[in-house]
Amino acid sequence: MSLILPIFLPMYGIFVDALPERLHCPYTSAPHPALIQAQAACRVPADFCGRVGVMLVRQGETIRVRYAFEPNRLGMVSSYRLLDEQTLWPVMSLDDVPDLELFDGRGAAFGVRRFLLDLLNEFPDKPYFQGGKEIQWRKGQLCRAVYESLTAPAISLLMQHNREGNVGQIIALAEWWEGPSPAHEMRFAKTFYAPRATTKFLYDRLIVGHDHEPTRPMTTPDRLPDIDVLYEDDAMIIVNKPARLSSVPGIRETVSCFSILQQTRGMLHIVHRLDLDTSGVLCFAKSLAALRGLHDAFRSDKVQKRYEARLDGRIKADEGVIDLPLAINRLDRPRQCVLPIEAGAKPCVTRYRVLDRYVDAAGRHKTLVSLYPQTGRTHQLRVHCAHRDGLDAPIDGDPFYSRLGSIGERHDTRLCLHAAELSLPHPFTDEVIHVLCPSAFPAF
Repeated sequence: MSLILPIFLPMYGIFVDALPERLHCPYTSAPHPALIQAQAACRVPADFCGRVGVMLVRQGETIRVRYAFEPNRLGMVSSYRLLDEQTLWPVMSLDDVPDLELFDGRGAAFGVRRFLLDLLNEFPDKPYFQGGKEIQWRKGQLCRAVYESLTAPAISLLMQHNREGNVGQIIALAEWWEGPSPAHEMRFAKTFYAPRATTKFLYDRLIVGHDHEPTRPMTTPDRLPDIDVLYEDDAMIIVNKPARLSSVPGIRETVSCFSILQQTRGMLHIVHRLDLDTSGVLCFAKSLAALRGLHDAFRSDKVQKRYEARLDGRIKADEGVIDLPLAINRLDRPRQCVLPIEAGAKPCVTRYRVLDRYVDAAGRHKTLVSLYPQTGRTHQLRVHCAHRDGLDAPIDGDPFYSRLGSIGERHDTRLCLHAAELSLPHPFTDEVIHVLCPSAFPAF
């Protein structure tokens, strides 16, 4: 289990900024300044490498600060080439998970195995050779996820707080990384990152009974962003999607570029997507016939895409090719990691060319690059820039892979990745349509 160290501090003893009134979601929110101040007061054990959690609890006129430490269980593997999925995420069974008794914020007890069994029962029953084998594997991964959640710092802190009777009000909770990055990941010391995505199952159960801010979407119907149209005819519409606007509707982000455009353009069809945090050129078809033509163009490599990114660091080479295979992080979707192809990763290739190198007002080296993805994997450009075997210079403002980490969720920052150029054949005439939309990244 994680090592938990409680510290009691007088209110405002180390906090120079206003304290939060209630708990914000640690998975989607930037860390409150009070958490950053609590981090500075933490005495991390020498040579520790792993995750550190911090919780702030208000008790009358005192703020109780608690830390939890979860060591990196893999140790310092020198290269991603030495890793595989079985080493990183070994499958477990229900019987392998300890049947601990936990409590939510109301004091209601529940068993870990009963909780896990309810999650497992949501999977459909299928014959082994008709999808059942895959389902059994996914169940084993879920057992592993819940097992690892029990030692995750944020979850350990919540478990301990609830076990002690929920004394005081939790007002802040977060995790940061200490030590060198694991070989397959991209993490920076002292940087806040969201807790592992699969810990959210247990977090949602433990947080019941606590006063907390609900998770809110980036875009709401009462605050729709302007969407600039770059090209439009009877077959398609190409727009400049703003950063932090989803391309298409999702579970949390129900308002999207797709849904906003349909309010004025009628029925549209999805041709391709950009990440939520990525801005730039995005195309939608206006008919099924146009959609078929555009999909054929994408499949036959007739579409050319160029991205612009501002990197945190100085790139020495003026141009080159990044060839790093990527795999989904099984415990932290949608985060990707670098693994060998024989371990289940997919080939990923990106060309790059440096546009500018400069030093910003704070004295930090920055590099503006053009990126040309030769494959289309999730987070490919972000990982290829950030990983030490790639450019070793993360994209500025990336909440997953940069030195800014979760602070990149603040409204005055953004992921500095922009789809700047798109060339594709018209679905009906084969005329090459070329759209250019240069980046305009803010300083932060």
